Amino acid sequence: MLSNKNILIIGGTGTLGQAVLEIILKSDIHSVRIYARHEHTMHLLRQKYGEHPKIRYIIGDIRDKERLSRAMDNIDICFNFAALKHVWACEEQPFECFKTNIVGVQNAIDCAIEHNIKMFIQMSTDKAVNPVNTYGCSKAMAEYLVLNAQNYQGDNRTRFIVVRSGNILGSSGSVLEIWKGQKEQGLPLTVTDIDATRYAAPKENIASAIVDIAKSDLNGLVVLGMKKYSVKDLLADFGDCDIIETGLKPYEKLHEQLYRENERYTIWEVV
Repeated sequence: MLSNKNILIIGGTGTLGQAVLEIILKSDIHSVRIYARHEHTMHLLRQKYGEHPKIRYIIGDIRDKERLSRAMDNIDICFNFAALKHVWACEEQPFECFKTNIVGVQNAIDCAIEHNIKMFIQMSTDKAVNPVNTYGCSKAMAEYLVLNAQNYQGDNRTRFIVVRSGNILGSSGSVLEIWKGQKEQGLPLTVTDIDATRYAAPKENIASAIVDIAKSDLNGLVVLGMKKYSVKDLLADFGDCDIIETGLKPYEKLHEQLYRENERYTIWEVV
């Protein structure tokens, strides 16, 4: 349970970080630290909650191990949502992706063990399953780092969990956000392939599942079971619009997968 716990949310100003924050503030946690590198998004979050007695705002980068270690002092549960997530950016600047999505995760693991926290939850993505792009490869490597962390932590007993999810409907930079902007401007909606399919759920449902997993006794890989949508399904909500198919890029899949064959995981249904 979260009762009287000190919680750290790395990447806490992002879509999922804020959704999880909103949920846990309704419980009887002791405190929550929001750790993020963007001053502006931190400012907006602070405007939303003001001088909340349970929230502490910390500007810092997951790449900065010393700063992260200070943030993790006396923490019970850590959620890591920090990542370079835009596929095109990771393709064009793979080393930056590596430093955040792999080195940054190892920094967080080391700090979790150093401070003997009770639980570390790493957010992952279906792009990590049989990856075809830099982002997916980096998230797959992050999964391996977290899932194997228990093998070398000595006497510490941090519980390491990877939560693998599909897409977050309506998140910043998502296709729904792009289509909404195009429709408002009277432009055609651009899609890669009308037959593409993706697993997705609203941010509130995903965040609720993550918090419930934190209250459970699970460890290892937890896959969020969610609905599969086709591009056609998602376009239906936009009414009668002109559509332009741009074609899949080399680093995109026609159909995503939530898990691999012979992989050990627990399914947690998203409702």
